[in-house]
Amino acid sequence: MKKNSFTLLILLIALSNFAQSPIKETKYRRSSLYTLMIDDPTKPYASTIKESFEKGPLPEKFNDHNLSNRLIPTSNSDDESANITAYLENNNIAREMVAKWFNRSAKGGFNMDLVKLRGSYNADALDISKAKSSKRGLAELADAGEELIRNTFVLVNAYRYISKEEVAKKASGWLNSISSVAATAGYSGLSDATSLTSTAVTVAGKGYVVKTNAYLYRLVWDEETAANFYINYWADDATITPEKKKAFDESKIFKMEYIGSDKSWADVQSSIFTTKTEEQLIEKATIKAVDAVIVELQKNHDEFKTKTPLFTSEPITAKIGLKEGLSTKSKFDVLEQQQDKDGKTEYVVVGSIKVDESYPIWDNRYGADEENPNSTTDRTYFKKVSGRDFYPGMLIVQKKGK
Repeated sequence: MKKNSFTLLILLIALSNFAQSPIKETKYRRSSLYTLMIDDPTKPYASTIKESFEKGPLPEKFNDHNLSNRLIPTSNSDDESANITAYLENNNIAREMVAKWFNRSAKGGFNMDLVKLRGSYNADALDISKAKSSKRGLAELADAGEELIRNTFVLVNAYRYISKEEVAKKASGWLNSISSVAATAGYSGLSDATSLTSTAVTVAGKGYVVKTNAYLYRLVWDEETAANFYINYWADDATITPEKKKAFDESKIFKMEYIGSDKSWADVQSSIFTTKTEEQLIEKATIKAVDAVIVELQKNHDEFKTKTPLFTSEPITAKIGLKEGLSTKSKFDVLEQQQDKDGKTEYVVVGSIKVDESYPIWDNRYGADEENPNSTTDRTYFKKVSGRDFYPGMLIVQKKGK
């Protein structure tokens, strides 16, 4: 009896350790993103900002859907939205993004390889000829359209490099705390304990800010567009004809829709805070400004919010942090991926969590490893607010307005 009890205890411990171990790589369906910038060579440090933007990493919560050109000539307007819309239309960007989704070859044929890869779909289910004769196959096609292709975005950044002294002077008239002045000037590294407001304005005013106005667009991929594509344009390399190739080349059915705009900035510290060159600091600030404005856009546009898998369930953690705009007030829905009666993927809310204030929020912003070299935090901890037991791989999405 004792031997059986001991064996059972060992088995329970093993199962418990297995259940709590993190999933190192979770297959889930990310949104796809194409990033561009407004190119204005007359602005200060324009070449440095352009180089930093072009070589900067795409946020890892998105699939990379960049096309070859990532620069839009400026219109020299405070609001570049009309200029951007015209560029997208004149260069058939929506059509080119569809072509990339279906791996269009030089011959003009398409395949589903990228859709299968990003969506983890069964290969046979996305065979177009089989799908048309199978209810589940058609559900897979619709699933891929709604979850993957429809969640394809274009983000255009219009950068401006400005003096923090200018910002700080404007702030000094109506702010009287160093933390507020520093935040307004784009610098959050000053001690809150300092009470010398005039000094704060002077110090925070040294250096510069890289500010970006960002414009967000989304690829239109509805039932009508998808059906039109599969019926009138789809052909693989074995069946493509010159007529089919020409029809897609000249097609005007693919569109982008404007979602909205927002602005944010990132700090370029002066030499009194760092030994890096101004160009190196501008590079960091350019990339951080993109991350910051994505956070702002996600606050205001639910369709742009990204999902993140739980990393562990006990304790509850996720690989998300300050780069995604987390604060001690952040709350998330916990989603479970299920299939409806037609076999299409749906996400069901099974609970909610909030940031655990007893742990530091992970600083995963660009360059944080240099700014905080002694930090050992590599995830953010959460507390359960409601719901049943969670498990690694469940997805979380930030609650509206949080």
